[in-house]
Amino acid sequence: MKYRESEMPIEELWQSFFNPVDILKQMGVDKNIRILIDIGCGYGTFLLPATELVSGNVIGIDVDEKMIEVCGNKIQDTSISNVHLINGDISKEDTIEQLKKYKAEIDYITLFNIIHCEKPLDLLQSVYDVLNKNGKIGVIHWKYEETPRGPSMEIRPKPETIIEWASKVGFTLKNQIDLPPYHFGLVFVK
Repeated sequence: MKYRESEMPIEELWQSFFNPVDILKQMGVDKNIRILIDIGCGYGTFLLPATELVSGNVIGIDVDEKMIEVCGNKIQDTSISNVHLINGDISKEDTIEQLKKYKAEIDYITLFNIIHCEKPLDLLQSVYDVLNKNGKIGVIHWKYEETPRGPSMEIRPKPETIIEWASKVGFTLKNQIDLPPYHFGLVFVK
């Protein structure tokens, strides 16, 4: 499923909104993670830096075949060997089937700037089902204020809304982080 209002801007503009390594570290991405899944990996903004922060593999998933191609081209130009790409949807059985062999090692899943989707509870449930029993998810999203990008305010969730959704699925909030100037972060444990 392509998420509403999720078209990617040009890459240079997108990259200007983030310090990916700093954000990943603040969100608890470190060498204790055996497998990290980046859902909606886009240009690889967080996917590629995560490969250097985790002890194992990073899996990028995106519904947009063009974004998977962009990431694949970037990987070819490097010596990165611990990344795998899946053109798929985490809420679809064929994608879930591809991840089952990793289930015991999936320690962390990122949901960065995508939780404004049409069915956030379904997305969170799919993530919960794939994550190992002690796993974490990291959610970052645009603050609920005027920002240079991000979904319309009508569908832009506030942190307390995301916390409520995650709680309904079974997640517990571990950490809430301010990621200035435009984002906030939430880390949940299963």
